Amino acid sequence: MWRTMNSMTTSLVKNKILQKRGLKSFIYLAFLSFVFLISCYKPAGEIGVEVQPNNSLLQVFWTDTAMVYAYSVPDDTVRTDGLSTTLLGSLMDPTFGHTTASFYSQFMLENTGHRFGNNPQVDSLVLQLRYTGGSYGDTTTYLTARVYQMEESIYLDSTYTSNIDIPVYPTDYADFTFVPKPHDSILVGDDTASAALRINLSNYNLGLADYLINIDTMLMDSNDLFIDYFKGLYITTDPVSTGGSLINFDLFSNRSLMILYYSNDEEDSLDFEYPITVITQYASKYEHDLSAGSPDFVQQVVEGDTSLGSNKYYVQGVAGVASVIKIPNMPSWNRLGNVALNEAKLVLAGNTEDTLYAPPIKLALAEIGSDGTYSFLLDESGGQTNYFGGEYKASTRSYTFRITRYLQSLIDDPTKENNGLYLIVRGGSIYPNRFVFNGNAPESDTTRLHLEITYTDLD
Repeated sequence: MWRTMNSMTTSLVKNKILQKRGLKSFIYLAFLSFVFLISCYKPAGEIGVEVQPNNSLLQVFWTDTAMVYAYSVPDDTVRTDGLSTTLLGSLMDPTFGHTTASFYSQFMLENTGHRFGNNPQVDSLVLQLRYTGGSYGDTTTYLTARVYQMEESIYLDSTYTSNIDIPVYPTDYADFTFVPKPHDSILVGDDTASAALRINLSNYNLGLADYLINIDTMLMDSNDLFIDYFKGLYITTDPVSTGGSLINFDLFSNRSLMILYYSNDEEDSLDFEYPITVITQYASKYEHDLSAGSPDFVQQVVEGDTSLGSNKYYVQGVAGVASVIKIPNMPSWNRLGNVALNEAKLVLAGNTEDTLYAPPIKLALAEIGSDGTYSFLLDESGGQTNYFGGEYKASTRSYTFRITRYLQSLIDDPTKENNGLYLIVRGGSIYPNRFVFNGNAPESDTTRLHLEITYTDLD
């Protein structure tokens, strides 16, 4: 027992000694770390002072005065077939003018081989479109839907753009005025269902319903035969004079379909469905009347007065408006000597007087080629999209892109073509959002389009 206690005492003494030594070591290491940090700190602009003589320090500079300007143009078409959501509606924007979103769609058979029975009689034909809950604009404005039968086909293996124009027969089977209710459940018979728009296609004319119910039975045995017989529908809305909205629908939903309600000699209250599925094609059509916009907007975008971009310029999704950004003097930086850009940020300031509609969530920026095509910037092609930028920043009402590698390429090769940059709404096939920017010399705002460049003189 005595040996055990003695051993414990000896151990405690040793531990105390080690703890004291450890504390001294910790203090000593902390002191060395502090000295090291102090010796490593250098003010900006004095990088390399310990390894170079005073007359060859690396000088770091910052500027926000490099020339940059922008102007807006009508956007090119965008691809619109098979989109995740489909827009329908009409919007009258006091700045951007009028926009209408429509679509064409095929339908298939609920099941092949169906027969309508003896002496089938139409009760009604209903087009049902499931709301996604998304919308843009004033959803309290009445819209009037029109539905036409397509005269020619669209094809699943073809691509379609926003200027699609398929011939249709002249009869309107809808003439349906409604207020969009993208969040309200509906009553179908005795059942409550999630939000959907239901348009009766047989209220004014039974022609389409009769066309479907009187089909040759052989054509009901194959979807290919049926789609060749019934090409599909074109769904559009009348232009609104003020307000209006563009509404998102999910055509891939099993609740987006056409339903034929009928009876025959054997049964009452029958129905047959014509769904939209992965083997049917659909495509959106976007129409813009930019000439109905504000005078300054029309003069710049429609009439081509690019000088007005110094005050304001614009972007709008769904193939509406794009902007061209010019940075003309970067090749001349080559004459400054061996210049390396540390960071170059393109800051796109928003106009604080125009807040009527929600801004785009994100913008896209591409390099304009000599043939008018567009390509990814070097700064984005590396896959670091978050670093590249383009997201909307609400606190400053602005967008920022890092375009360091792109500008460096213009400096390193003064002979490289410099056709400018093309600015559009990212996801513009489905997002109708628009935005008004301040130009490089705005008349009534303090924030402006500019570059913020940090660079090093390596000579």
